[in-house]
Amino acid sequence: MKRRYAVAAGGTAVGAALLLSGCTGDGTSGTSGTMKLSANEVLVKSSEKTGQADTFKAALTVTDGAEGGKVRASGQFRLKPTLAFSAKLDEFSKGGQAVSGVQGQAIFTGDVLYARVPQLAQFVAGGKPWLRIDTNQMAQRTGFDVKSLIDQVEQVNPAEQTKMFTASKDVRRVGEESLDGVKTTHYTGTVTVREALAKLDPQVRQKVEQRFGGKAADEKINFDLWTDGDNLPRKLVSKGSGANGHNGSIEVRYSDYGKSFSVNPPPADQVGQLSLEGLLGGTPPPRN
Repeated sequence: MKRRYAVAAGGTAVGAALLLSGCTGDGTSGTSGTMKLSANEVLVKSSEKTGQADTFKAALTVTDGAEGGKVRASGQFRLKPTLAFSAKLDEFSKGGQAVSGVQGQAIFTGDVLYARVPQLAQFVAGGKPWLRIDTNQMAQRTGFDVKSLIDQVEQVNPAEQTKMFTASKDVRRVGEESLDGVKTTHYTGTVTVREALAKLDPQVRQKVEQRFGGKAADEKINFDLWTDGDNLPRKLVSKGSGANGHNGSIEVRYSDYGKSFSVNPPPADQVGQLSLEGLLGGTPPPRN
């Protein structure tokens, strides 16, 4: 069972860069070009502008204050005409201790996920470094819906995330800051999960609600957003604290909006099929 959790953890980290990023709201004034805009108007423009960029790079850091967990991942993503991405999981820890063998790489294109994860290498036929997972087949044979997880990357993109936080009633402009050599404007505010979800289109909202659950609807999210001169998010930080004391933070840094890139599968002679029977039963497949 632990091996199944490792697969889920790796997949979640890949999707998390888009799933729980974003920020902003409504309040005092900010500057965009020569026009003076309210903080809410800046965030609306940011959501609209980001929605025009189908490609971008993202670097994610997730921390879990309650369990001492941490995830660091990065990648490049293309949302249209079909979802494709290339990402890597740099760090995965729990209880302050690194989980060995989970760090790896992932490539998704044409409904096929290619993964290079040391912990799963013994379950790849032929001893190949990359494993190939047909997302539809995985769901049918194991009940683990990888496709649903990956679909959330497509449905919950940075533009939608920025839209969620326009529900804030107290967002304000903090000031101007230099971020990675780029001049940005910093905004901060709060919003409840319920208010944020109400900003989403019904189909997208349903997918995101599954992540939070009904009990979390009134929990408050504190957020900070840094936008550049083109109203594009450069850094997004959100922090949550539930009634049970569970708290954590998510930081995402974005770059290379709109830049084209290719997502190609690994060389065929480096790819093997994952032995689902071996994975679930704990027995490695025979090697060639």
